[in-house]
Amino acid sequence: MRHPAQYLALLRHMGPGWMCYRLGHALRRRSGLLRKATPAVPWDQVRAPRLALFLKAQVPAMADSWGDACLKEAEAILAGRFRLFSRREAEAGFPPDWHRNQLVAAGGGMAGQAPLRHWTEISDAGRGDIKGVWELSRFPWAFPLVRARARNGDPRFAAAFWRLFEDWCVRNPPNLGPNWMCGQEATFRLMATVFAVESFEIPEAHRLILTRFVVATGQRISAHLDYALSQKNNHGISECVGLITAGLLLPDDPIAAGWIARGLQHLDTQLAELVYADGGFSQHSLIYHRVLLHDLCWCRRRMEQAGRTIPPWLNAAAQRGLEHLLQVADPQTGRAPLYGSNDGANVLPLADVDYLDLRPVIQMTSALFQGKLMGTPGPWDEAAAWLSEDWQALPRTPWVPQPRWHAAAAGNFQLWNGDGRLFLRCPTRFRHRPAQADMAHVDIWLEGQAVASDGGSFSYNSSERFTALGAACHHNALTVDGREPMKKFSRFLYLPWPKGTVSSLDGGGLRYSHDGYANAGVHWTSEVWPGVRGGFVVRDLVRGAAGHQLTWSWRLADLPWLLEQDSAVHVQASGRSYRIRWSGAPSTSRLMRADGTTAHGWWSPYYAEVQPAVALLLEVGATGDIEWTTEFLPEN
Repeated sequence: MRHPAQYLALLRHMGPGWMCYRLGHALRRRSGLLRKATPAVPWDQVRAPRLALFLKAQVPAMADSWGDACLKEAEAILAGRFRLFSRREAEAGFPPDWHRNQLVAAGGGMAGQAPLRHWTEISDAGRGDIKGVWELSRFPWAFPLVRARARNGDPRFAAAFWRLFEDWCVRNPPNLGPNWMCGQEATFRLMATVFAVESFEIPEAHRLILTRFVVATGQRISAHLDYALSQKNNHGISECVGLITAGLLLPDDPIAAGWIARGLQHLDTQLAELVYADGGFSQHSLIYHRVLLHDLCWCRRRMEQAGRTIPPWLNAAAQRGLEHLLQVADPQTGRAPLYGSNDGANVLPLADVDYLDLRPVIQMTSALFQGKLMGTPGPWDEAAAWLSEDWQALPRTPWVPQPRWHAAAAGNFQLWNGDGRLFLRCPTRFRHRPAQADMAHVDIWLEGQAVASDGGSFSYNSSERFTALGAACHHNALTVDGREPMKKFSRFLYLPWPKGTVSSLDGGGLRYSHDGYANAGVHWTSEVWPGVRGGFVVRDLVRGAAGHQLTWSWRLADLPWLLEQDSAVHVQASGRSYRIRWSGAPSTSRLMRADGTTAHGWWSPYYAEVQPAVALLLEVGATGDIEWTTEFLPEN
């Protein structure tokens, strides 16, 4: 049962306007008003104005370095094997069961809910994670089919797309079933469909259903846009882009013209509030930052093709977001600290690279909004080639992150020291709801290796223990008496929101703190500094610690770490050697790999998947104030 103080925190942080809106929304849903706004009708009752597509005169010239993984994925799709969340492969059949939860055993649907009920009558709280139902209905499979056909011209890939599209429409009449529950899902499905149909030939027999699909999608998004906007995150931005996309495809339709105007108006407002001056995004998440940039790249390209003037505010927001990502991503690998929620989203998967490689979205955004390419050539260039004209003529610019960078509004700090880097989550004030309890979390990367890192998210709705990865005790931070500085109020909301302090130190260091344990009389201040040989030093001062149990947690890479007399761990692997040592008070230390009962010793780099890691837990029974030092040292 929730404590009354949590409701007071909800009112304080989210505001009375938000609470009144959510109450009104619940009443609209229960009363049937939302159902009336999005009526369930057969496809032949959806209007069909003229559809204006921007057919590609030619596909990008393929470079040998871009690889052929998309060919293998396209062949797998024809055999009924579909990739989920840009990672795992599911034996789903061809065509698949669009209402089956692909994350659970065969036959696992929406907990007995009939798939043809109106979307307002379906809950996502059934057995399993609703994202396992939605994933294939985002149409992520359209992108490898298009890219594979571009490589070898095989007509089977276009035929496969139309077979899947036709079957989806038959199984998902407008506003019926779980795949109409979310306007953002409808947006991503529309984006994938438009990308495909403008690359393939459009059979005349499919033009009418395609037009009605665009209209039904626009109607669904428009009727519920206010809910998406109220969330103040990727949903509002994505659905504005979806509304603009649908409107531009229907140039003679007066209702569609209103969609464009409404989408642009709200997108302007959302970007001004949610993309901070330092380029941080309100969602406090690396993966959702990519979603943001994919949305804005798509929006710009659609407007360019329609001959529309690109608003300055769209350019400015995209460039702010790009500059932020250029700092946190490693130019050599495209990897970045996996902070915040990770839902497996890769809206425009247009390169044969790993899901965690951010170079494709960086290259795409830089080409579209800055007229240049970043860093060295590689398969990530393909993402820019699909959405930008004359990409090969664009100048290529060196990509060098700043040695010391602090995005104060976003709460991100990064310090490079030779080949090592330290990343810190240090918001002083949350303007928007935090994604995880990651205050004062520290990532340590040495020689390109993530030695100590964030654990990811695992799943948004699972009974498995790995959903705890968002808690403070599973971040690289201090916890006191096993308490959390903020607790989950609901699936996507932590309360209350701690406040922090940040100040720069001579020599490149940073001092930071938060008040998450102030109600226990404990005040924790930390400093991070560059160390020797490209390493780092973390110094902690804990006042009011007497009588409390302090635990420093570090999630280490899955390497054969060895404990050395309760004062250090050491590893030698793949020609590299690292040492972590600590001092300051008598302590007990534990190394845990892939623990069988907790989330310690695990991490989740991909959605709904965990991999072994090593948890280092340092525990101190404090008898007074504690000064604690932890050093991360490469020894190569």
